[in-house]
Amino acid sequence: MTLNYIYLGKRIKDIRQKRHLSQVKLSELIDKTPSYISYIEGGIKSMSLETLVQIANALQVSADMILGDSILAPLQVDHAEFLDVLEGCTPYEKRVIVDTARAVKKSMIEYKFLYRRKP
Repeated sequence: MTLNYIYLGKRIKDIRQKRHLSQVKLSELIDKTPSYISYIEGGIKSMSLETLVQIANALQVSADMILGDSILAPLQVDHAEFLDVLEGCTPYEKRVIVDTARAVKKSMIEYKFLYRRKP
């Protein structure tokens, strides 16, 4: 399996923007040039594992959140990720999201027997 660097770059850019960080600020946090961040976000350049960890730490996310679909093992969602979804929501929006998540969970449990794993 090869990594899709365009996808990785897009994930980094999306997370960076959600954190309200500019490319310049992110580059300062990880001691790289802004143009290097631009190349990574555009999928033009690959990054070392060390740089991936630095970016994840600077963005305050786990590396699997950046890698996304590149990881075949089940992804673990942590509380911070769910709280990030709720950030900026009104109390009404928070209630709707939580109630929806509960209903989805209940339905998934109820219909779990329909799920068949592919060999």
